[in-house]
Amino acid sequence: MTKTILVLGGGWGGLTAAHALRGMLPADYRVAVIEKRKSFVFYPSFLRAMIGEKKDLTHIESPLKNLLRKDLEIINEEVIRIDPANKTVYTSAQTIQADFIVIAMGAELYPATIPGFNEYCLNLYDTKGAFDIYEKLKNFTKGKITILVTRTPFRCPPAPYEAAFLTDWFMREKGNRKDIEISVYSPEKYPMPSAGSQVGELFVQMLKGHNINFYPEHSIKSIGANKISFANNTEITYDLLIGIPPHGAPKAVVDSGLTDTSGYIPAHPQTMQVLDSVDELTTRYSGIFAIGDTAAIRLLNGAFLPKGGVFAEEEAHTVARNIVAQIKGEKAAAQFNGKGVCYVDVGDEMAAEGSGDFYAYPAPIVSLEPPSKESRKAKHEFERIFETWFNQ
Repeated sequence: MTKTILVLGGGWGGLTAAHALRGMLPADYRVAVIEKRKSFVFYPSFLRAMIGEKKDLTHIESPLKNLLRKDLEIINEEVIRIDPANKTVYTSAQTIQADFIVIAMGAELYPATIPGFNEYCLNLYDTKGAFDIYEKLKNFTKGKITILVTRTPFRCPPAPYEAAFLTDWFMREKGNRKDIEISVYSPEKYPMPSAGSQVGELFVQMLKGHNINFYPEHSIKSIGANKISFANNTEITYDLLIGIPPHGAPKAVVDSGLTDTSGYIPAHPQTMQVLDSVDELTTRYSGIFAIGDTAAIRLLNGAFLPKGGVFAEEEAHTVARNIVAQIKGEKAAAQFNGKGVCYVDVGDEMAAEGSGDFYAYPAPIVSLEPPSKESRKAKHEFERIFETWFNQ
């Protein structure tokens, strides 16, 4: 008897899961991706777009119709509600029942929840925003550039700091860095808190080395024209504002009752099954999985696994192998190990390699290597996803 596997979301994790499943299952098994957007968006390229290294959408967005794998079913509809108990998905156009559901809908952006964000802030996490930042930086000659983290958690935790390093580099290349003040404001105690205080301090020292100001524990209140108000009753002025908007679970996920107090779907750290109890790691539904930014994985120290594409990719492979094992009547033995590598852009055509074992006891073990040109080349290798997935 054939099965239907629905992958909700056509991002990095969702397409990875779909590709893996399609490659391991017979052709008569249905593997369908439900994605409201018509394009795949590769978010890591936004940082390169903001400094002009990516001048068009070619390597940032690619139409899903251009997927090389033509046996992968793409349903361009919006997920409205999920009934996990009955394995049913309600879209904007139909109702589909499945045998397995992989929820990979990512984190939605909610910029409008911050007064003034849409009016005054350039959105680093938006395609248009990334290109707008480049146009502004290109013509910026003097004044204060502020990079603002509005809420946590957000995807790709190093991104605001990478944006600061790249802005510094861009202005040095232009020859007017001495006339520009660059500052980062964040509600975080230190950069990359999930990686621990040692890595956070390394980031702080790197920022100082680039003459970038860092103001931790600043929670946003509102944004005005050239003015930001914080919850601690301080106010600052700016000339150019680059912002990271609040993130949250998609409305359909929340409306389906799948989230917990984290605001996201609690997932088993090894199998990515939706949890009933985070403390006891008991699963809530059979055949329902959450991966990527939609999932909340609590670590042994009480923190949460960072939201990043490298984790979503490995989670997707784990889930795909376990679904196939269940279909074949075999033991679902694949486990996500909480390990990952990322490359932090620091300017001057260099990146620092960060690697971590986030499931280590009693707390994650994370290291950050000295910046190198080789690491930046390695970071660019991620963009080969367009060559392996799409017909350009």
